[in-house]
Amino acid sequence: MPPERWLELSVRSSFEPELVSAVLLELGGSAVEESEGTLVTFLPPPSDLEAFLDAARHRLQELSPSAELHLTWRWQPQKDWESLWRRGLGPRRITPRLTVVPSWEKVEPQPGEILLYLDPGVAFGTAEHATTRGCLRLLDSRVSAGSRIADVGAGSGILSIAAAQLGAREVLALEVDEMACETAMENVSRNGVEDRVKVLEAQVGPGTVLPDPPFDGIVANLQSHLLFPLFSTFRRSLLPEGWLVASGILLGERDEVLSAALEEGFTPVEDDQEDGWWTGAFGLPLSPL
Repeated sequence: MPPERWLELSVRSSFEPELVSAVLLELGGSAVEESEGTLVTFLPPPSDLEAFLDAARHRLQELSPSAELHLTWRWQPQKDWESLWRRGLGPRRITPRLTVVPSWEKVEPQPGEILLYLDPGVAFGTAEHATTRGCLRLLDSRVSAGSRIADVGAGSGILSIAAAQLGAREVLALEVDEMACETAMENVSRNGVEDRVKVLEAQVGPGTVLPDPPFDGIVANLQSHLLFPLFSTFRRSLLPEGWLVASGILLGERDEVLSAALEEGFTPVEDDQEDGWWTGAFGLPLSPL
C-alpha cells in the first residue's frame, strides 16, 4: 500500500538540471518535475529523515562542490500527492501510432493508433520523462509479432504494455519495488494484456541471466549506474540476433555506455536524444540489424 504521506524534495541549483534529476531519481524519487527553475520529486518517507537529507545534500554537492545549491523539503499527504502528479497530465502522442493516455481520460483511437492507458501510481513511467519516450520511440520499430520481450526496471509497466500492444506474444516485466509491481499489474489489467504480460518482482544482477530466457528483445530504462554492469546479463539472456533498448542515460554518459555495450558484443544501431537524455538501440551479433 502507498504510504500515508510523501517526502517532497525541492532542489534549486546552478548545476546542470539533467544531472540533478538523475541524482534525485537515484535517491528514490518517483519522477522529477521542473517548476520555475526548481526540480521537485516525491519519495517514500525515509526511516531517518535527517540522515537522508544529509546524504542527499552530500550527493548533490558532489556534482560540483562550487555550484549553488538550495534544498528544501516538506511532507505531502497521499491524497495531495495524487492530485499534484495528475495536474496537467493529458494524452501524449509519442509516435505516429503510440499515444499514452492517463487512466482518467477517455479517448477515441484514430485508425491504426494504439492507446496505452496508464496510471503511474507510485511508479516511474508516465511518458512525461524523456527516457520513457525514447524507449517507446525505439520500441515502436523493433517489436515484431510473436516475439518474447523482457522489460527490466518495469516501473509503471508502460514499456511492457507497449510491447504487448505492438505484437509481442509474451512480455516479462521485471521490477524490484513491490509497490511499483502492484501499479504495473493494475496498468496491465487496465490495458487488457494480462494474457501477454507477466509482472515479476525480481532483482536483476550482473553476470547472471534474466528469468526464463532467451528473449528476442530487452528494454531497460534504468539509472546508468545500474545499467553498466548488466550488459553481460542482457547478452546472455538474448537470442543470437536479439536486440536491446537501453535508457536512463545522460548525453554525457553516452560514450561510456557505448564502450560497455561493445565490450559485451553489442553494436549500436539507432539512438534517440531528448532534453539531455540518450536512449540507444543495440543489436547482436556485431553486425547492423
